[in-house]
Amino acid sequence: MKNLKFLIFFVLIIFVNAKEIGLREQVSQMIIVGFHGKNLNEVTTKAMLSDLSYNRFGGVLLLGRNIQDPNQLQTLTNEIKKRQKNAFISIDEEGGVVTRFKADSFKMNFASALDVASSVDINDAKILYDDMAQKLAQYGINLNFAPVLDLHDELSPIIASKKRAFSKNPAKVSLYASVFIDAMSENSILSTIKHFPGHGSAKQDSHNEKTYIMLTKEALNPFKTLISENKAKLVMIGHIYVKNLDEKYPATLSSIVINGLLRDELGYDGVVVSDDMMMKGVAGLSLKEQIIRYINAGGDILLFSEFKIDGKRTADVVYEYIKQAVNDGEISKQRIKISYDRIMKLKKELK
Repeated sequence: MKNLKFLIFFVLIIFVNAKEIGLREQVSQMIIVGFHGKNLNEVTTKAMLSDLSYNRFGGVLLLGRNIQDPNQLQTLTNEIKKRQKNAFISIDEEGGVVTRFKADSFKMNFASALDVASSVDINDAKILYDDMAQKLAQYGINLNFAPVLDLHDELSPIIASKKRAFSKNPAKVSLYASVFIDAMSENSILSTIKHFPGHGSAKQDSHNEKTYIMLTKEALNPFKTLISENKAKLVMIGHIYVKNLDEKYPATLSSIVINGLLRDELGYDGVVVSDDMMMKGVAGLSLKEQIIRYINAGGDILLFSEFKIDGKRTADVVYEYIKQAVNDGEISKQRIKISYDRIMKLKKELK
């Protein structure tokens, strides 16, 4: 009898260890979606929360349309955490004009990156970004799509015009970005360095059109520095064509840029997140082709600002495309598992 009990226990252990995480669960963690709605009783918010409960995606993107006042936002983020305790609750709070906290009640009137680095010493910058991080944590945010590591170039229509880059000096960018990241980390918020491999010199806006750069050592240096210092929790890939690396595909879809430059050359093995896949800078291929190329290029999280695409729920569309690609041998199950493992390892840092 004693031996029988041992045998049953041994078989149960093997069964538990052998149980695989299903493809749907793995893929869901690779998706972050935006949504319309502020309050819990709105149809669009209810749909998002329901899907989150069923693990249809692994995180949400908060935009200005989701934010009204501190009490409303805290109620919303608390409910999100109830539905999926380790969900990414993300935002892009850079300071300056790139903020989602428009109401005065938030007290989130932080200077732009350029203004901070131009007029505030590093100690005062630490105080400023500590304040920002504490407020984000207070409102339930656990992932910030910032700081910008692009270099300032006066001719840039989307980076320089909005003062989003700290400086044209790579060392100064690295220094201030490092302080930003430390402040977020000390308040249990994950940061994202962007837009790899450097959007600053682009003369187009990747939100609206194909965007091109010539990559330089100077532009790459801040990314290289922070990755070598283990400051990079996530890296966001820009929708930019790097003419001296890959003229055929934007960085988001380029194995040369992600697997080659970022992972092999710079040694980064953390989570890669796309810029918003709804942007026109990544257009040109079908969404299915974009998804397949992004994942095979080394990307992990697909970011979509919209909850629906052509009337269908974005997360369902993405999952069906990936499932079909796996079944057709266009993406391997092992490749999906690698991204899932990276994401879940990162999520262990969430509180």
